[in-house]
Amino acid sequence: MSFEDDEYSSVSWDTGATDSFKPEDLLDEDNEEPSQDLDSSTFSAVNNSIFSTLAPSTINHSNSNEEHKDNQHPTTDSFVPNITVPVAHAMTITVTDPIKELDGTKEAFISYLITTKTTLDSFTDPKVVVRRRFQDFVLLHNSLNQDFAACVVPPLPDKHRLEFVEKRRASLQRFLDRLARHPTLQNSEYFRIFLESREWNAESLYRQKKSDGVFENLGDVLLNAFSRIKKPDERFVEIKESVDKLEENLQTIERLYFKIIKRQTDLDADYREFGASIVNLGQLETGISRQLEKFGEAINKFSDAWKQMTDQEDHEYLNQIREFLSYCHCIKNVLKLRDQKQVDFEELSEYLQGARTEKENILSTGKGSMGLSSFLREKVDYIKNIDQEQSKKERIQKLDAKINELSKEVESSNDISEKFSDEVAREYEIFQNAKTVELKECLLAYTDRHVEFYRQGMQLWEEIIPILEEIKN
Repeated sequence: MSFEDDEYSSVSWDTGATDSFKPEDLLDEDNEEPSQDLDSSTFSAVNNSIFSTLAPSTINHSNSNEEHKDNQHPTTDSFVPNITVPVAHAMTITVTDPIKELDGTKEAFISYLITTKTTLDSFTDPKVVVRRRFQDFVLLHNSLNQDFAACVVPPLPDKHRLEFVEKRRASLQRFLDRLARHPTLQNSEYFRIFLESREWNAESLYRQKKSDGVFENLGDVLLNAFSRIKKPDERFVEIKESVDKLEENLQTIERLYFKIIKRQTDLDADYREFGASIVNLGQLETGISRQLEKFGEAINKFSDAWKQMTDQEDHEYLNQIREFLSYCHCIKNVLKLRDQKQVDFEELSEYLQGARTEKENILSTGKGSMGLSSFLREKVDYIKNIDQEQSKKERIQKLDAKINELSKEVESSNDISEKFSDEVAREYEIFQNAKTVELKECLLAYTDRHVEFYRQGMQLWEEIIPILEEIKN
């Protein structure tokens, strides 16, 4: 190609892709809701403002000094030497009291009581209470994705997997907990508005209108969608491999635990049938009918405890595994966007090098790169009796202007790519810290459920022993 014939007045490269929900997609909760596509994410144009949001703070999201130290010194290995991960301010958020509003109408929806306690100065009070519905969470999620393209915004629960209000409430609780632990997102102005604004409807309408233009730069992004990075950054190759392995392990855990849940559910039904058979036996054995009836009742109570443990594991442990899988997709989306920044820089660099090469060819041979356009230009100039030297100077002047413009764009693109990469590397460390905290909480809760189940079982069997001993030989 000939760069001197490239007719453009400015160089403008898209810095992000946007794939956001439209306002009409934010429907009532009992109607069809916006789905959370695991393979897509909401990105916005990136400028330098997003790189100034990770200001370090001194107060950690923790209720104990020991946890404070753990968050400051992550146990995971960093992919970026000497990386500094900011510490989040103390913030406690609870999602409680789900109630159905406008019941009996087509506009019926579930709202949740959101209570926030924080030391952040941006809040009007240290404790604020509001009610929010699910579509408000969707709007918050999309807005954070749009405003913080370099951040890994936690996923929202998938409606199609949530059959119970309590399960959704727990997932929304974890969503807000993750935002509260994030040193950047917890300082978002829109997050503060979500947590404390009494004028939420007006704010929501403004954000919906603001998101109408999110597809403006999608065409440029699609042009580079199939481009590959020529010089991969080893840091992010390792991060991608680590996320892939984590995702693979989580999928294995999900598959195996789903089988465990199914077996426990089948065993619950078998225990209940066993208990009923013992009671029926007692009706035949008149001398020991009371003891057999009590034993059958103990079996039924044991089945109740078994079912309770199984349901809690399904609602809490298994659902958290699925959320972690969604989290992996969020990380991958941000990694893809980082790759796009590097592709932009590499392609701009190629354009710049091409322009410089063409100038050198003109200076050395007068024939440019001998591309078709340059060859035809020379023939036309010769036929029109145009001064070749003057034409050569004009072509060099054009190339100089484009080289100057491209040099600035390359420098700007490189700056964006490097800053974005640093933010993504920091985001991965934040995710690693959050993953450690959540895995600890998840496994402790799982252990507590089993301890409580076996405690109830011990109590049931200990109570039935003296009753069975009443049976005379």
